[in-house]
Amino acid sequence: MQKPYTHIVETLAGQLFQVRDADPANLDHVWNGVEVKKAKGGTFVPKAKAREILVRKVGTRVVANLAA
Repeated sequence: MQKPYTHIVETLAGQLFQVRDADPANLDHVWNGVEVKKAKGGTFVPKAKAREILVRKVGTRVVANLAA
């Protein structure tokens, strides 16, 4: 079972990602994330054809914490 997404982060390029911790121990420097966009009402929705990729932790800032 996959872990739930925990944060919305913004990269230095201005992209927004919904992220969760990567599973293997040697991937502590990245998150698994899906690119999202801001929708009406301050919510975040996945972009069209978005798929999960690795997102570097260096140079990102947390925009929102997601409820567990």
